[in-house]
Amino acid sequence: MDRTVGGARVMESRTRRRWARTLFVAALAGALASIGLIALATQSTQRDRITAPARGTTRTNLAPSTVTTAPAPPYSVQTSSLALVDPSRTTPQRGSVPATPGRVLTTEVWRPEGVAGPLPLIVFGHGWNSDPNAYAPLLLEWAEAGYVVAAPVFPDSADTLPGTPVSDFPDEARDLSFVITALLGGHEPIDPSRVAVAGHSDGGSDVALLALNPAYADHRIRAYLSLSSELPAAVAGPWDSPTPGTLLVAVGTADEYGLLPKATEVYQTADMAKALLTIAGGDHLGPFVGMSPQSQSVRAETLRFLRLALGPGAVTPTDLAAALGPPPDPSIDVTTGAG
Repeated sequence: MDRTVGGARVMESRTRRRWARTLFVAALAGALASIGLIALATQSTQRDRITAPARGTTRTNLAPSTVTTAPAPPYSVQTSSLALVDPSRTTPQRGSVPATPGRVLTTEVWRPEGVAGPLPLIVFGHGWNSDPNAYAPLLLEWAEAGYVVAAPVFPDSADTLPGTPVSDFPDEARDLSFVITALLGGHEPIDPSRVAVAGHSDGGSDVALLALNPAYADHRIRAYLSLSSELPAAVAGPWDSPTPGTLLVAVGTADEYGLLPKATEVYQTADMAKALLTIAGGDHLGPFVGMSPQSQSVRAETLRFLRLALGPGAVTPTDLAAALGPPPDPSIDVTTGAG
């Protein structure tokens, strides 16, 4: 948002002669304004107020059109919803709701306002029996930092659709790739060289499929964030094929589903530059969406990771260690590696 702040007149009152001169000038200005020769316009906000200089000093005011402030994070965020349809695959049965042809992917989009594109993209996968709104604090913070965030409602596992949610890792991983294709096709001004995927729980396992399993690899992706996840046991490997890009795995030590060793396995198996955030006392969801200092620090670490992973050049473990450590909160442990 551009802000224009008008100058402030400083009036001295040391002598009656100066008071008289001031009153004369004010009267003359009013007269000129009345015949349209002077137009005075002043805009101000509390945040951008310019105070008057001290007595005995002078200020040269810039023309209003040249006093501007460029937008900077945190940006204002605009939200929208896209109805994306992939006719090439099916939606499986959800309890009493029968299977249907095609996959309707209602995709929630968070976009920073006032920022010229093309912008980096993060496609996010929610967990089983959940939906994108459950992750609003995390997704909003990414958008406020300057990323377009797109989160599809998975037709298999969302809690907002009729029937009983089911797990479907292979199709959900392909859903994330499909959303990338759709947004690169013109829905948003996206930079195709700066694409990330992220996910939590089952969505994090979808990300692990894209990052570790060659059958699902999408080499348009440069950054992977796999949160509270595991390798899907029902999906065949191999799981250790080299993949371009950089991986961040994050998990709480008190995850109520016992995912600490399983998420650590995702990190250990990956053959790429990678980092593991171990969150002391963190549960399954809270470290990513809560308002505690620890949760805020976890989100700050994800932003540090994204800036590095989607920046220029290849990323090394040394780069990751420098970018992520020390964490803002000492309860977060950072491990980095490659291969």
